Amino acid sequence: IAAFEVASGKLRPGDSLVLASGTWANARLQIHAEGTMENPVLIRADTPGKTILMGDSRLSISGRNVVVEGLLFKDPTGEEAIELRTSSKQLAADCRITHCEVVNTLPKSADNKTARFLSIYGSGHRIDHCRFKGKTSPGTTVVVWLDNAKPELGRHRLDHNHFAHRERLGKNGGETIRIGDSKTSMQRADCIVEKNLFERCDGEAECISNKSCGNIYRSNSFISVSGTLTLRHGNDCQVLDNVFLGRGAKGTGGIRLIGENHLVKGNHLEGLLGDEERSAICFMLGIPGSPDNGYFQVKEAKLEANTILDCATPLMI
Repeated sequence: IAAFEVASGKLRPGDSLVLASGTWANARLQIHAEGTMENPVLIRADTPGKTILMGDSRLSISGRNVVVEGLLFKDPTGEEAIELRTSSKQLAADCRITHCEVVNTLPKSADNKTARFLSIYGSGHRIDHCRFKGKTSPGTTVVVWLDNAKPELGRHRLDHNHFAHRERLGKNGGETIRIGDSKTSMQRADCIVEKNLFERCDGEAECISNKSCGNIYRSNSFISVSGTLTLRHGNDCQVLDNVFLGRGAKGTGGIRLIGENHLVKGNHLEGLLGDEERSAICFMLGIPGSPDNGYFQVKEAKLEANTILDCATPLMI
């Protein structure tokens, strides 16, 4: 850890910082670096999956064009495993987290402490080819944070990731992905969530909780997920060409709409057993003049070319 602190302060565009194989216990690694698009700064495992950060370990990154590759975070106990900032004033931009894994193998803790596997601050990041598995603590697995005073935030891409095996939490706060929150719900995030696999992510009714505007969810697969892709807050989102397969799991749902000007097109929903808000496609009634944290009325939604096959409740309005 001491060597990391020394080396991380000397990085220049194109440099690589290689983390030795072995167990790094309770390692708080913080780095601010400035790479370029052509020559990013690379933080990588010596051998992918063999640099294991355990316990209260955290990797905090700020700066620009930093790539993190091949790290394994095992049984995290802190508030974050990875965060794309080093302070509230130092956020990251145009960074990439790739081929990393955050996995929990421990039983549910009695302390009931809220935590996240990944907190995404700043703008222009890519999270790809990662695995997030086994979360049992309260708190969203992956969160995109926005700020009404900073409209430039967002524009992230989350693609080709595997989200697996999140047990039921029994209350709110068990989402797998959340983009924004009720306070920033009218802000455009313009994120793309595509080609990810969600498998048995059963934390709560909202597997994905959209709480901002202009996001695209396309070509994802939801397998035996006891929850839904929920457009909870925000407008102008697109849900395109996703596959939802219930495969006999209880409470499996599809797409839940709240808000205005959403497009739901080309999705395949099959064998979903949920009803009410976990129906294959659900329009919420909404509240006229809703507060930010309420339920806005569904307006000008477009559903095109979706297939609903053998679902308990195909369409709920």
